[in-house]
Amino acid sequence: MGARLHKTAFTLIELLVVIAVIALLAGLLVPVLGRAREQGRRVACMGNIRQFIVGIQAYAGDHQERLPSGLSDFMDPKDEHTPILSRAMRDALVKIIGDERSLSCPWLREPFDQPGGWYYVLDGQDYGYVLGYNYLGGHQGTPWPLVGPANAEWVSPQRSFEAPSTPLVTELNAWSTDEMMTFAPHGANGAILESGHAGNASAEGAPSEQIGAVGGHVGYLDGSVSWKHIRDMKVYRGSRFWDEGGCFTTW
Repeated sequence: MGARLHKTAFTLIELLVVIAVIALLAGLLVPVLGRAREQGRRVACMGNIRQFIVGIQAYAGDHQERLPSGLSDFMDPKDEHTPILSRAMRDALVKIIGDERSLSCPWLREPFDQPGGWYYVLDGQDYGYVLGYNYLGGHQGTPWPLVGPANAEWVSPQRSFEAPSTPLVTELNAWSTDEMMTFAPHGANGAILESGHAGNASAEGAPSEQIGAVGGHVGYLDGSVSWKHIRDMKVYRGSRFWDEGGCFTTW
C-alpha cells in the first residue's frame, strides 16, 4: 500500500516537471513566432510599396513623365499632406494597379480597411483619401520650411526620370498633435493598435517612436525598397499648411 502511494506521488511530480518544461519552451517560442510574423508583415508591406511605385510610374508614362499630383481635394492648394491623395489621383492609381490594398500597409486595419478607402472630411471640407503610406511625389513648394519637431527637409520629385535614389513612398510612421493621433505600422510584433484603431489617440499625437515603432520601408523612384530602423530616421513635415499642429512623419 505504501509503495503504491509513493509511486503515485512520484508520477505527479513528473507531471509538474513536464508542465514547467512546456511553459518554459512556450515562453521561448512565443517571441520567436512573433518576430517571424512581423517579418512576414514587412515582406507584405514591401510588396505593396513596390506595386504602388509601379502604379506611379505607369501613371507618369501616360502623362509626359509627370508623377501623380500630391494635392488634396481641399480648395486651398497649399493644404497638402503626404498621407493624403485627391479622389481623382487615388482613383487613377487604383485603376492602374487594379487593387486598392496596395495603397496601404495591410496591418494598419481600421479605418484604412474601409471598403473604398478612408476618405477624410474635416468640418465639412473634403480633403481626400488617407493612404496607409506617405506619398512624396507631385507636392508643391518643397522643401517646406522646418517647424516643430522636423529636423530635415525633403524635395518632392515631379518627374519619373529624376534621381533614382529619391524617396517616393514611405511607411506611415506619422503623428499629428491637432488630430491627437499617432501611426506606427511596425512595432516589435506588428502594427501598434489601440481599441482596434490604427491611430493611437491616447498618445495625443506623440512621435511614432514613442509608442514603440521600430522602423519602416522607404521606396525610391527607381522602384527599389529598403527597410530603415527608427533610430536612423529623420523627422519631416507631412503637412504643408498647419505648422506645429499638422502632420509630422519620419523616414
